[in-house]
This record gives sequence, C-alpha cells and structure tokens, in this order.
Amino acid sequence: MSNKHRVEVNQHPFKPESLTDIASHRLAGNQWPLVYVLSNDKSKSAYVGETTDALNRMSTHLKHKDKSKLTTLHLVSSESFNKSATLDIESNLIKYMAADG
Repeated sequence: MSNKHRVEVNQHPFKPESLTDIASHRLAGNQWPLVYVLSNDKSKSAYVGETTDALNRMSTHLKHKDKSKLTTLHLVSSESFNKSATLDIESNLIKYMAADG
C-alpha cells in the first residue's frame, strides 16, 4: 500500500501541552482534512469530529466544559482524505459508536 493511501491513527493526551505535537503533525499541521476522536476510557465517553484546522479545533475543545473532560485524542489521517471523505468517515464512526453503546 502506498503512503498516499495509508491511514494513520495517532494518539495524544488531550491536554494543552499536546497542541505542539498536533501542530507538528505532517497533515494536521498543514490544515489537511482529518477525523478525530476524543475519548475518556474511565467514563466510557467519546466525541467524534472532523476538521481541516485541527490545532484551532482542539484549542476550542479544550476550553469546552464537557469536552475538556475527555483525556485522549486520536487523529485519523491520510493523504488520500478529502473533505467529503472525512465527513463520511465521521458520520460512520458516530453510527458505529452509537450502535456499540
């Protein structure tokens, strides 16, 4: 499989100190469309989203009362993603996670 079609899932602690790592991520730092999952294993809660501006979006989520309680960021990215693809992936992840409870 070529690098263009490879899907990466990078995991980071969801805290302000991780914004530097997000900014240096080769796709997230270049405003490429990606999908992300914010999660908290203890509370079994998650939030799924998509963005082309991961750094700004994560900064906003860190200031949000409920989302700031989430502890882990999973960035799902690929050079083959476009805005339409990320919207489809986001929608399907939400459906699958809801079906799984």
